[in-house]
Amino acid sequence: MASRRLVAHDREPDQPATRQRTCYARPVKRSSWIIAVVGVLAVATAAYFLFWPRHKLPENLMSMVPADAYGAARIRMDRVLESEAFKRLVVERGEARGMERVTKTCGFNPLERLREVVVFARPAADGGVPRFAFVARGDLRHQELVSCVQKVTGSDATKLRREDIEGIPTVASSKGTSRAAFVGRDGIIGGDGESVRSVILTMQGKAPSMLSDALMTSLLHDVEAGQDVAGVARLPESMRPQLRALAAKLMGGQLAALAEVRAVAGNLNLGEAKLSGGATLLASDATQAAAVVSLARAQIGRAMAIPGVSLTPAGGVLRGIQTEASGDRATFAGSIKVSTVEALLELLPALAKLRESFDPSEPSPTPEPQVP
Repeated sequence: MASRRLVAHDREPDQPATRQRTCYARPVKRSSWIIAVVGVLAVATAAYFLFWPRHKLPENLMSMVPADAYGAARIRMDRVLESEAFKRLVVERGEARGMERVTKTCGFNPLERLREVVVFARPAADGGVPRFAFVARGDLRHQELVSCVQKVTGSDATKLRREDIEGIPTVASSKGTSRAAFVGRDGIIGGDGESVRSVILTMQGKAPSMLSDALMTSLLHDVEAGQDVAGVARLPESMRPQLRALAAKLMGGQLAALAEVRAVAGNLNLGEAKLSGGATLLASDATQAAAVVSLARAQIGRAMAIPGVSLTPAGGVLRGIQTEASGDRATFAGSIKVSTVEALLELLPALAKLRESFDPSEPSPTPEPQVP
């Protein structure tokens, strides 16, 4: 701001003016402006730490999966829900009635608020059925979600309690072990209390991630780029003896090669009216990988040998499956039109009955003796 100019006349009464004195208002010192700016920054910084979320989700949600997880799958929820395949194969066939009821009750579809979801399985504390938990990113409005859960479950606010896990706000059920932790403005972690805590510790770098395993990272890297759904899983060594015993009993031991698979990764892409995907199986060695591919080709051949199958949509799908063994990895890839899936859903029950009628392993009935 320009200084205000002041003019004063220095003269005695009745005397002519001899000189003029010009003076300026005292300017504000530069140091005063600096102090004011620093004060504003200090207030802004305090407000940031008091009111802005101190934690946020990492770019790669898979990095939050705990190291002891059996496997995990990442779903691009927005792309899946918008795909023609989902609308035709799920919604139009009445398979989304549960979510439609939730939408009617809550006034919105919680899944449509999510952009990305990672679901994973971990060992149960008692060695029983694995525990499942998830991490999600999206346009999350915390109070609306809590209210929706209350409406769907018929509970009230008194049955939910607030607690903090490693500094992250969490909503807990007064009954059971379920937890939902809100990370920043766009993240949520859900599952049993111990799993939620493990995810938070992994996110904060206080516990190892599943991706610290170079094998899992390598497999996931092979299948996840640009895909709508991608997942990876490993076979615990403790389960291998049971799988070998089971494989030896099925189909005369033909499935024995599958019991030697160490890990598997797969993907699925929902394009325009078509599903495409693939899988990579990591075997114990190159010999076992070749055995897995041979097993797959043999099963495809058996299916094609069923009378009439080659003339159906299933025949085209089977012929289009690509298989390859490379080192200790067996890879598979293929695609199928949505219209073909719809036709197969109608045709498969009839094919199953037809296959049973031509199964040579089924003993032929013994003719009843004729009474003269």
